[in-house]
Amino acid sequence: MQKTLEAWTYGDEKSKVSAVFRGGTREWAVLWKDDSYTVRGAIAYFANEEYQLKLVYDPITPVRERLAIYGTDKVRLALLERDESDEEVVKLIAKFGNTTVRHWLVQVMWDKPDILYQCVRYLPASDLEKLLAHPRMDIRVEAALHGNYDQCRRALAMSSASKDVLLFVMQDDLFERMRELEEVDKAINFGKTITRKKQEMELST
Repeated sequence: MQKTLEAWTYGDEKSKVSAVFRGGTREWAVLWKDDSYTVRGAIAYFANEEYQLKLVYDPITPVRERLAIYGTDKVRLALLERDESDEEVVKLIAKFGNTTVRHWLVQVMWDKPDILYQCVRYLPASDLEKLLAHPRMDIRVEAALHGNYDQCRRALAMSSASKDVLLFVMQDDLFERMRELEEVDKAINFGKTITRKKQEMELST
């Protein structure tokens, strides 16, 4: 088997990809810097953290996209620390990263609002709250749209003072979000009321 892996490692592209999946560190050590981005993409997908970290500076976006999806959170942090600027890669980091990664993403992307805007839907509540103080009003509103009722109410008050047509349209989204949250709250409270009444009936029998 080892002779076969060695042959694959120095074979054509398909053979090299097979070597990545069927081999181990011996093969990865050779193939992580292969000329073919398909082979390097296979390394990003399947290899361990050591070799994924070697690829964070890869110039080919699809390779870094695979790192954002299949890498560890240490790899995702390394991508952010290298000043990753590709919108799709950063969005994937926000989608698949843990809370620590997402906190750091907000910090490093604060001055890149167009990219940050695309990541808002994946952020935890504490980061949504932080974004309500962002200089860009559209980011404040987007954060509120994925937040709670109070955040929507505050964003609505802030956006009402703006003459931006886009923000005027987004106000309708805020109202709709607030209505949805009210309906959810009513449904939850109704369920609690039914449960409480059922418990009271059981206790009285």
